[in-house]
Amino acid sequence: MRKPNRAVRSKARLDLLDTIRSLLLFGSLLLSLVAAEAWVWLSLIGFVLIAPTYGVKGIHLLRVRHSAAHPDNTP
Repeated sequence: MRKPNRAVRSKARLDLLDTIRSLLLFGSLLLSLVAAEAWVWLSLIGFVLIAPTYGVKGIHLLRVRHSAAHPDNTP
């Protein structure tokens, strides 16, 4: 995450958030099945992190596609 390129740092942060979300979601579901129902709230946090993570990744993907399709309009 210490690369000079801002886009690379942003992508690394999103990938890290996606990994944390997955660990929260699947780890808490496994714990709730094995241990008790007290771990279900962790899976809810994982579900809450799904939408913003994929939303931001989608916006970045659309920006890249738009700049590739219209190279004259890039700032």
